[in-house]
Amino acid sequence: MFFRSVIDGFMWAFAGVYGPNADSDRRLLWDELAGLHSWWDLPWCIGGDFNVTRFSSESFGNRRMCPTISDFSECIFELNLVDLPLEGGIYTWVNNQTWSRLDRFLISPEWEIHYPEVCQKRLPRLCSDHWPIMLDGGVIQRRQQHFKFENMWLQTEGFVERVGQWWSSYQIQGTPSFVFAGKLKAILW
Repeated sequence: MFFRSVIDGFMWAFAGVYGPNADSDRRLLWDELAGLHSWWDLPWCIGGDFNVTRFSSESFGNRRMCPTISDFSECIFELNLVDLPLEGGIYTWVNNQTWSRLDRFLISPEWEIHYPEVCQKRLPRLCSDHWPIMLDGGVIQRRQQHFKFENMWLQTEGFVERVGQWWSSYQIQGTPSFVFAGKLKAILW
């Protein structure tokens, strides 16, 4: 599912997950998520009930370490996803004997860069065996006005030299296109 922000036009993709209960079927889910990752060329977010914990510490009453836990962490790593901490509690599911964190949102680094205040929160549980979780994007900032270059600036004495000084003063690491874009952002804003 694709979304476009009405505030700033930011486009991103979302995938809802209801993970299989059988350990043997989870590999299919990880493969399907990898397929989406290769298909979507957008920042993305995955959320839902994965039916597996990521760490043994995310389960109380059942602390067995099984391959599905490491497979889940490996999938998150391979897809370069960010596993946000859960605010408001440790667990998202309970069956009176076992308490586990089965529900979560995972986001791409680009999604986190666009929404730097992002967090996921556990909400009060009403009648389900799951606590609902909410992904909060934080303060939404309005897009800045477009920069407009005025040719008359080129006639101003020292302008070109000043831009050159500004340009060389920024130290940005990365690919040439990333450095170029970063320096433009730094100069313009």
